[in-house]
Amino acid sequence: MRNAIFVAGLGLSAMMLGGCVPDNGPAKAQLNAGYAALDRKDYEGAMTDAEAFLQHTPNGEGSAEAYYLEGRVHEQRAAESGTDTEAAKSNLAAARIAYTNGLAQPSAPKVQALLHAGLANIAYHLDDYGTAVREWQVSYAAVEPAEAKAWVLYRIGLCQQRLGWFPQADRSFQMVRAQYPDSEPANRAAQHEGATGFYVQVGAFKDFMNANRTVSSLKVQGLTAEVVALPTEEVVRVGPLPTFADARAMQIRLIAKYPGAEVVP
Repeated sequence: MRNAIFVAGLGLSAMMLGGCVPDNGPAKAQLNAGYAALDRKDYEGAMTDAEAFLQHTPNGEGSAEAYYLEGRVHEQRAAESGTDTEAAKSNLAAARIAYTNGLAQPSAPKVQALLHAGLANIAYHLDDYGTAVREWQVSYAAVEPAEAKAWVLYRIGLCQQRLGWFPQADRSFQMVRAQYPDSEPANRAAQHEGATGFYVQVGAFKDFMNANRTVSSLKVQGLTAEVVALPTEEVVRVGPLPTFADARAMQIRLIAKYPGAEVVP
């Protein structure tokens, strides 16, 4: 679920092709080639194009876009290796450096927005939700298209919720549903709206008896557990827990016995 939040999944790279580099000439062609390589998941090729551009133009026109391309390569590598691996952590750190370097360069507002969104994404995966919500808020106005704006606004609400800012989170989720109805972010926002605490969902069962046995086992361990009846299954969860950090700690405690344990909402 955490991997699904990666900005790379939004298809935002296409926006960069209309950035601040002139449409004609080898510089623009090199960046275009880099984004095309990224779309093909040719990460070595994309990185080579970005590095070649920066070697020729380390500062100034187009360098912010090249740094953004580097950041995207590192982000997608992290997404594919799983966010909790050492390789992912190394790529996330490299992406943060690339985006920060890009923000130090002059660029068009939409390029700045993408760099801020990239930093937000990195912060989110490092559980730094204060930085993530701030960076996504900075990026929101200039992000295009509407689908991307919907995702960014949803993620602002998600970060607010994980910080325990429940009223603010609900307002963000309501805005997603009002402004981008029938979208996937709106559907997800509806599932998060109204929360005032966190749970660890340990499993979903077709058989009520199995769900009850799991609850009994959890209660023997001194945990507060319950069965929540859904239309097609019975969900067992532990909680409520007052903070997202508490819920993550509980997830880590339970995941060895319940591999599918996840924090909700």
